[in-house]
Amino acid sequence: MSNKIKKQSLLGKAPARKKPTQAKRQRPVNQQQARAQAAQHSAPEVELKKSKTRWYALAAVVLILLITPKPVLITYEKLGMVSQSIFWPGVFGYGANLFDSTLSPRADLSRNTIYLCQDKRKPDTCQKYRVTEQSGFFAAMKKLIMD
Repeated sequence: MSNKIKKQSLLGKAPARKKPTQAKRQRPVNQQQARAQAAQHSAPEVELKKSKTRWYALAAVVLILLITPKPVLITYEKLGMVSQSIFWPGVFGYGANLFDSTLSPRADLSRNTIYLCQDKRKPDTCQKYRVTEQSGFFAAMKKLIMD
């Protein structure tokens, strides 16, 4: 028996263990607190991601509006006959359109000329008009809304 007592004294006493009922009660509370803290930390991150996405979407819309060509209000005349129409130059020259005409326009607004063609492939169906006045985007929108 003395051998057993010596072994126990050499090893020392083991630290007292917690009661199982206390450990079970503390774990769920700690888990609930951990979940609540995780939810609080993730909420600002989600809001930050949403706000970044909104800013990126807004920037994309503004960039598209700046890049796309805007309609202009032009006044053109030939042989004393004056007309006013909204001209949209199209994207990279394709899809140019006069809003109130079935004719296909070919415009050179830097030289104040516009050709209105029945068929773009046949140059003899085009008529040359002189552009006398060009107004901006807001004048074109005003005319489009009023008429």
